[in-house]
Amino acid sequence: MSDLTIGAIYMFLFFFGTIIGSFLNVVILRSEKDQEIVRTPSHCDYCGAKLRIWENIPLFSYIFLRGRCSHCKKKISILNPASEFFVGILFVLVFWRFLQIPFFNSAFVNCDIFQICANFLPLALWLIYVALLFLISIYDIRNLVVLDGFLMVGFFVSLVGEGLLFLINKYQSIAFFDFYHNWLGSASFFFPAIPGIFSNILGLIIGFMFIKIIVWFTKGRAMGDGDPYIAGFIGFILGTPAVFAFLFLSFIIGGIACFVLMSTGKKKFKQYVAFGPYLALGGLLTFLYGEAIFQAYFNLMLIK
Repeated sequence: MSDLTIGAIYMFLFFFGTIIGSFLNVVILRSEKDQEIVRTPSHCDYCGAKLRIWENIPLFSYIFLRGRCSHCKKKISILNPASEFFVGILFVLVFWRFLQIPFFNSAFVNCDIFQICANFLPLALWLIYVALLFLISIYDIRNLVVLDGFLMVGFFVSLVGEGLLFLINKYQSIAFFDFYHNWLGSASFFFPAIPGIFSNILGLIIGFMFIKIIVWFTKGRAMGDGDPYIAGFIGFILGTPAVFAFLFLSFIIGGIACFVLMSTGKKKFKQYVAFGPYLALGGLLTFLYGEAIFQAYFNLMLIK
């Protein structure tokens, strides 16, 4: 792909991400209030006034309205534009990560329509994955609970999507797929290679059981009942051996965050802290920068 094409895709994905971020924000707020998500028209949370089209444009409406409802003049939650912007950035980062995978661009050079569609399928899946992880994380932070519905969507999409990729690669060999799931790159050299969907299944089992054992031993005091399912979902989409890196990073990030929260007095010892966001962040960092992080770690430990 040319630089112009790549730039255009970056711009499209950012604006598309802001739209998805706006929708996810609606899902979060209406799920909290047990409201109909799709059929209920967009409205002000304070006065209930229906939003006009120009009041419902991601980011731009918030800036144009100066952060206030045009009817009651109440402040619009900063969560709205923050969600839109953050998901837009996430979508851009997902595409950037796929550009780093060998042979992702080859289909476009050869103008092979089948391979172009096949290469974009995992990209589309990961856009859905990061959107779901964002949704799960924000809801967990706000409510200290993980909704089963969010996880069910994640497992359904990932099972169908990854299974389809496995079948495509089985009957039509695609060079790009040989590097897909190798999120640790050269840093995974001491792990045995696990082919296709079996890598996903093993990742699910490891992620789920590792957190579930902690829940069992601590009787739910260290983590919630939803955390093993989040870890299983992330383990499935990352595969093996990336699941090990994801768990390692999640606990490092979670430990640092808890230390900071307790040091600043925002949380007390034995007070529950949502761990889902740290699992999501660990998974996202493994996907985006897993190879660089662990190559630096191995170099630090003098393993070359």
